[in-house]
Amino acid sequence: MSATLGRVETRDRSLDIAKAIAIIAIVVGHVWRGLHSASMIEDEKLFSAVEQYLYIWHLSVFAFAAGLFVRRGMARDGKWHYACSRDLAFIWVYLVWTVVQGAVKLGADSLVNVPTSATELFTIWRPDGQLWFFGWISAAMIIAAALAPWRSRGWSASALLVALALSVAVWGNSAPYFGTQGHALTVYFVVGLVWRGDRLLNQLKRISVPVAAGTSAVCLGVMLVLAPVGTPPTIEGSERTALSVLVGVVASTMGLAGVLLASRVISLWPGSRYLAVVGKRSLVVYTGHMVLGPGARIVLNGLGIGGVVLHLVAGVVAGVLGSLLLYWMARRLRFMWLFEPPAFVTRLLPPVPAPVRPAADG
Repeated sequence: MSATLGRVETRDRSLDIAKAIAIIAIVVGHVWRGLHSASMIEDEKLFSAVEQYLYIWHLSVFAFAAGLFVRRGMARDGKWHYACSRDLAFIWVYLVWTVVQGAVKLGADSLVNVPTSATELFTIWRPDGQLWFFGWISAAMIIAAALAPWRSRGWSASALLVALALSVAVWGNSAPYFGTQGHALTVYFVVGLVWRGDRLLNQLKRISVPVAAGTSAVCLGVMLVLAPVGTPPTIEGSERTALSVLVGVVASTMGLAGVLLASRVISLWPGSRYLAVVGKRSLVVYTGHMVLGPGARIVLNGLGIGGVVLHLVAGVVAGVLGSLLLYWMARRLRFMWLFEPPAFVTRLLPPVPAPVRPAADG
């Protein structure tokens, strides 16, 4: 996911497409889980297989993309100023959507799969649903500022090893509190920090379309073969052994590589600009879909319309396009506080310091 809230940086379309593929997969996964919780999916093997194939790779794409342009922002604004400004924005959106999701659950009551209470609404140290990502990315920004892994080749290698050790240690197994979840993804974020977005884009452009398509097919094929026996990075309670974690890391990495290369090919299609829009607003979709996706299921059930496929498609469309529509309305009706902190909050930070000389390439 982009490390920028409320401000879309210029991106090569291929990266936006990669994020779009990942966010759509996340929406599919959450809608799929919702249908299962509503007892609309009775085949447990099918449910587990689909969940395994989705969760093995989609968040690694976001974590990697989140790190790609952080180095540039820190060079521009200063490490700690950039980290604090991003964290202020992330925490604001986390708090706002904790209230929004909780209020919707309270209002819908028995219509939702997991009803909540007013007491649970205020346990903000335990993220609700997908909102754990904001705790992880906030912690990742602090890690980036503290380590600055791009300072030298040796330091980059050391930072990558430490990040890999952390990710493997908590792969598929993390605490339920804000900032403690999702650290299996940290290695991908640090790789993005070291690699840099401009470098990656230049490398992707130099790969011919046939090579990109063929290599993507191989990477995704390996991922599909390994996924059933690998532990996904962020699914709590997964069967976890040394071998399953190793296989999970390889499968997740292959999925990331496959999506990046596929995005290079897809970006040449003129219609891909619409997909890129979804990628640019991936944070908007990430926050909004957990309200709008289940809402589609509730409406269809209220109308007496069944069918898993129909509910899945409707939930995904509502989650993705509905979130984009909500963003469009927020901009025009001036309630952008749903997606970015208002001015009185951003003024809590001191002004951006004097320009910092960009770090030398590692």
